[in-house]
Amino acid sequence: MTVRSVLSSLLAGLGILAGLAVLVQSPADAETLSPPGGGFGLPVDCVMGELCSIQNYVDYDDGKGWKDHTCGSLSYDGHRGVDFRVPTEIEMREGTAVIAAADGKVIFAFDGQPDIHMRETGPGKTREERNGNWVAINHGGGWITTYAHLMKGTVAVKKGDRVKRGDRLGLIGLSGNSEFPHVHFAVTHRNKLLDPFTGLEPSASCGEQGQSLWSDAAQAQIPYRASGLLSAGFLDRETQHREVMAGIVPPAEISATAPVLLFWIGAWGSREGDIETMTIIGPDGSRFVGSQKTIERSQAVISRFVGKRLRNPAWQKGTYRGLYRLERRRGDVTFTVIDVTREIEVR
Repeated sequence: MTVRSVLSSLLAGLGILAGLAVLVQSPADAETLSPPGGGFGLPVDCVMGELCSIQNYVDYDDGKGWKDHTCGSLSYDGHRGVDFRVPTEIEMREGTAVIAAADGKVIFAFDGQPDIHMRETGPGKTREERNGNWVAINHGGGWITTYAHLMKGTVAVKKGDRVKRGDRLGLIGLSGNSEFPHVHFAVTHRNKLLDPFTGLEPSASCGEQGQSLWSDAAQAQIPYRASGLLSAGFLDRETQHREVMAGIVPPAEISATAPVLLFWIGAWGSREGDIETMTIIGPDGSRFVGSQKTIERSQAVISRFVGKRLRNPAWQKGTYRGLYRLERRRGDVTFTVIDVTREIEVR
């Protein structure tokens, strides 16, 4: 989640960049790129679409808004990289390796910044405060990759080390200018920051055809996903957005005298106009409680809750099912983006 200034600081420190502004080449004049090893591998060692997902892409909007390379909304103003995330801090603490995307030589490695939300510290002022714990690798031929926001105490390389594709650099963390556990991955070639999905600079137009910098194996693992589930489950108490984003371990069962029976979900990539339906089905198969609403504005992440407080001596015992569905319209077609079911035993 580093911004343009982070990469500028890195490259300026290497003495190879005076500024990031460059002229946009037309497709006819564009250079055919030869990324190392036939294309970069993924910078994370995890199953995409299950444990890991891409939260933000490079921002192609040169104004105050943002657009990813598909002209979608998975970015934020000025974002200059790709954010590979794990769902919550629970998975972060379990450890997800950040790995070298290609062979090369480590030209920068820093550790020591705490894993803490930027909202608690404010934006970092120094390069290390912004990047957190991070690594930069020179792959030769003008190619450099950076990996930011690693977990404190996990950086496994030092300046001058030679690494191979897939070698561990550290673990996904929450250090620096970060609001969720992830690694910010950025690619530069001959002093120009490029989007690895298109091979284009952020000054290009979204939707413009380019050249993927990923290897075929990596590209196959990261089809564009506009939305996804982070977590879901039942609780016997109330909760709030911050706790959902940090991570909740749901109970194995709930007491029939619990003060609250609540179903929650956390998700990313909701869009204006999406229709979300959230329901709890009771043990007798009837609708216990539920709601449906149309999302009024696009959001990077959301949390939703539905439930009841105990008014009777006890809840009906048995299996309760929580269902959440997020639907999106494209033209005249409505399709399901997220569809999740969770169950809990009330005893």
